[in-house]
Amino acid sequence: MNADTKLYGIMAEFDDPEKLVEATSRAYEAGYRKMDAYTPFPVHGLSAALGHRGVRLPWIVLAGGLIGAATGFGLQYFAAVIDYPVNIGGRPLNSSKATAPTEKMSER
Repeated sequence: MNADTKLYGIMAEFDDPEKLVEATSRAYEAGYRKMDAYTPFPVHGLSAALGHRGVRLPWIVLAGGLIGAATGFGLQYFAAVIDYPVNIGGRPLNSSKATAPTEKMSER
């Protein structure tokens, strides 16, 4: 390779998963950060050797689900109790059973 040639990447193949993790750890310690590894099966410790840390996506999805559930129930409550209250059969206006799908609805 000439001195004028830029190096854009290196590829390596490993027969042993432990050697892959060891080489990845050494490359990370040497300062390489833009790395990726592909294996046909999960290799324990490889993501930590690549420098991957925990992700926040599960917490974001949980927050979105809780906000969506609260918004949905709040909209049902607003529509049934505040905006258009209709008392049919003496039922309470804020009953959550009125808007929940049940198996008995399919018998109609």
